[in-house]
Amino acid sequence: MDRNEGIIRWSPNLSRDEFMVFNLNNRVVQLYEATGYAQPGHFNYEKVSKHTEFPAINTYDWSPVNRGLVAVGTGQGEVHLLRVDDNSNASLTLPLKLQRPCQSVTFNTTGLLAVGLDRVRNDSCLQIWDINQRLAGFDPNKKGWNVPTLNLEPKRKLEASVSITAIRFFEDQPQTLVVGVKNQSVRIHDLRDPNSSVINFQTRCCNNIAIDYTDTNYFASSTLDQPGLVVWDRRASNRSATSTTYLESFDQEEVPWGAALKLDRAIDVEKSVYIKQLRYSREERGALGVLSSAGQLQILQTKTEYIDLSLSDELRISPELLEVKGSYDLEYAFFDPGHKSKYEHRIVSFDWLNLGVSDLQARVVALRANGEFEILQMPTETTGQLSQLIPWKPPHRLGDPYMTLMNFEDASERVKVRGPLFAAAAKLVVPVFGPEKFQFLKSQALLNATIKKSLRSLEDPVVDLISPPDLELNRSHFPSDAGTSTSQFSTSNKVFSSREVHEKLHHSMLSLDSSRNLNSEFLDHIMLSRALDGYLFDCRVNKAVATNDHWLQDLWEWIQGAEEAAQDDRMVSKPLDLSYMGVYTVWMNLLGEKAHSRLIDGTVIPDSSQWERLIANINKQANRPPFQGVATAKPHHRQLCLAICGLSRSDDELDKDLHNLEEQKKYTTAAAWALFEGIPKRAVEILKRGGTDLLFVAMALDIKLQSTASLELDKVEWGKALGNHPEMAEDPYLRAIYGYITTGDWVVIADETALPLRDRVGVALRHFDDDKLTDWLSIQMEEASRNGDIEGIVLAGITDNMADILAKYIEKFRDYQTPILIMSFCFPRYINDIRCDAWRKVYKDFLQRHKKSILRVKFEQQSTVKSRLRDGLPVIKPPPRQVTIRCLNCDAHAANDLGNSGTGSITASFPGSAAIDPRNPLAATGINAGLCCPRCGSHLSRCAVCMEIVGVPRSDRPEQSVNLEVRRMANFPTFCLKCKHVMHMDHSMDWFRRHNECPVPECRCQCNAMASRQTEVL
Repeated sequence: MDRNEGIIRWSPNLSRDEFMVFNLNNRVVQLYEATGYAQPGHFNYEKVSKHTEFPAINTYDWSPVNRGLVAVGTGQGEVHLLRVDDNSNASLTLPLKLQRPCQSVTFNTTGLLAVGLDRVRNDSCLQIWDINQRLAGFDPNKKGWNVPTLNLEPKRKLEASVSITAIRFFEDQPQTLVVGVKNQSVRIHDLRDPNSSVINFQTRCCNNIAIDYTDTNYFASSTLDQPGLVVWDRRASNRSATSTTYLESFDQEEVPWGAALKLDRAIDVEKSVYIKQLRYSREERGALGVLSSAGQLQILQTKTEYIDLSLSDELRISPELLEVKGSYDLEYAFFDPGHKSKYEHRIVSFDWLNLGVSDLQARVVALRANGEFEILQMPTETTGQLSQLIPWKPPHRLGDPYMTLMNFEDASERVKVRGPLFAAAAKLVVPVFGPEKFQFLKSQALLNATIKKSLRSLEDPVVDLISPPDLELNRSHFPSDAGTSTSQFSTSNKVFSSREVHEKLHHSMLSLDSSRNLNSEFLDHIMLSRALDGYLFDCRVNKAVATNDHWLQDLWEWIQGAEEAAQDDRMVSKPLDLSYMGVYTVWMNLLGEKAHSRLIDGTVIPDSSQWERLIANINKQANRPPFQGVATAKPHHRQLCLAICGLSRSDDELDKDLHNLEEQKKYTTAAAWALFEGIPKRAVEILKRGGTDLLFVAMALDIKLQSTASLELDKVEWGKALGNHPEMAEDPYLRAIYGYITTGDWVVIADETALPLRDRVGVALRHFDDDKLTDWLSIQMEEASRNGDIEGIVLAGITDNMADILAKYIEKFRDYQTPILIMSFCFPRYINDIRCDAWRKVYKDFLQRHKKSILRVKFEQQSTVKSRLRDGLPVIKPPPRQVTIRCLNCDAHAANDLGNSGTGSITASFPGSAAIDPRNPLAATGINAGLCCPRCGSHLSRCAVCMEIVGVPRSDRPEQSVNLEVRRMANFPTFCLKCKHVMHMDHSMDWFRRHNECPVPECRCQCNAMASRQTEVL
């Protein structure tokens, strides 16, 4: 068992909601009790006790009878009985005669302890001890074991001269156990009859034995050098009692004798990766958890294969075959290319929770290598139901259902279809432990009432991601000018990060009008309003449009700087093109998944030393001064990264910026900038000019500069400091200065999340050594991706990493307009991400849906221009012709133009066959002639004046007219955008010279009224 790892185990006693955590580094066992919620991100527990200073262990087990009894086996051949529930550090040792590594221990429900030992000649390696005899007279109300010293012998000794690797007792037969013999077999012993025969299954999968609690006929095992596993059936005793179906599988070598299921590869494999742990669920039948040494946690759900019911009598005593009906990855391996994570964040141990009911989804508690533990949950049975009940395809017209849950007028049908969905959602957030646990009838009655209320509600129950429940908003916190000061969101001593302030500001702007329904129509209005104001690819215009969002303005300011820096190939040093890259991607030398797009002339990717030389050329071309700061092996990387942050300023530029901040009365910001830039004396002078409140801070900073001492405040003292000086909770720059004064550590400033990310990155670039900077940037990049923080563009640039950030941003805010505009600067020229393509398509559909064809065309044209390669050819292919006649009924192309229709279900031979009335023999002729819609079969409209079909030759032959205007306008239709009636253009001109009202009888639309035309334009 690796020293740098830990162990987590849920109590085997079903009456106790407790779990235990081993810290193998510090040799501490801690006992916890679950007290309330146990769901991903929300786990309530309390520490009960701990046991310290236990020896280095090879194996362990927790007694299902005695709450505080834990047996641990060591590599020196000792078995210790620890008491972990009373903080006594009590321990007893079982006297093993021949010392050799103890490889497995396990308790049964009657007080027996089986000990598996390494091989030694002339001695048994499987010993059965009676723990009840050793603990005779034990009083659980007293501390420690308080039992006399006894010289005991094992009750039974078995398996001579073999190496025992794993042992487990069957719960339904406490005197029966399964044993793994190294490189030989798994064997089943019955302790009740010493003369009974041993059931033996030949295999090398003799480690990690786990018994299925819901059907104890099955148990699983694996090996430490292969990625596979085997599930065994203990009923496989002899061929005479075996079904013909099983014998056929065995004779065809599909499974070894005794096996019910064999998987050659149950985990993702990389060098030296193996199965580390197997665990069966107590509530979920056939659910087997498989943990790999790389941190992958996969759940396999097994069931018996199909059997002929006529053979049911034969199968009662015969082994049965299993099959995998589903598998779920609760956690991916740390090296998985789509879900990469740090090695120290991988899962090292897990166990199933004993929920006590089968109505709730099964859950596991997982321990990570860094010591953190959390709850992971199996997907619900209704996981795919929600997507099936919601129309996701963007509608053709406004008002059509879109991202709203399907409703049913019939109440019984609504309960039948939507009931399971509501029930599953409600069960996810109920307490499963403590005084309000789900098992109690009162809690179940309250849950049922909640489900019924949701079913009767007329509101759209789809989860509203734009108003997350963890952000408690109060309208009084937000002033009318929607400022961006942190003080607006600071209550008492609570300090919010810059990202949290941005999210709160965003949600407050959407909820200031309490009467407004925050649905997709309102969000569409925001995006449409920005589009009409020119929100596209001009960064200056975009900054002006986003005047109410300082974070968006800062983002577009960064893109503007990156765009200017990339002009005239100033970010190119052959063969590298570093245009639009961020601090993290430059520092880590990452070119992304489409690396060849950033390599000129298709050369190989340079190594780290070449990167430094090439970046030096970029800095020289831009006349950037040499880096001044901490000693580093990559000074040119740091200088370019500072420029990417916008912090590579000359002395005159810095002096001007500080002077402007002082004029705006932002003394703490100016002083912090001066401190960050390495001119602390200037910071002291600025603070002295900031008034009486800042004079003491200036004096403290001045004293700090003359001394190396620090106060070294811990979290409690830091909280007291914030309570005594509430202004620091409101001003992150003042808090950063105070943090430097009290600790003298730049880490305090770099980790001050309330500061803008640009400033924090600048501090890290100037003051962290190379290894520390690499780790810090990796952590910040991971945080930005997980939280969808758009400030992360400073780290990621417009690269593949930014696509991860924006994916989470869209999930939070439903704003796909800003992400696709950002990514279009580099997609698909430098980036090949299917998500960007989806965002691009949905944004085009959004503009088309709102009849903003001109804006859509501008977006397509300008994004195509931005996709041009160095040879001038665009990566985005020009779209097909944009002007055509569309059906007013279904919005499809009414002309016989299958290439532009985009309807995959329409065939070239007979495009409208699926929608044509077979009783009408002229339907196909009408479609081929362009008179009918190829999708819905609707006929082309007739002119409201002459009643002839628009789009076909006219009977009055206007093309022969001597009037040039008549000849030019005769073949063009005109539509009223309000009532959608159609006329020939020349007829429309003649009619509306004398009338304002529509020529269609009974239509009262004022088509030609000025107010109507203005409304449609707006």
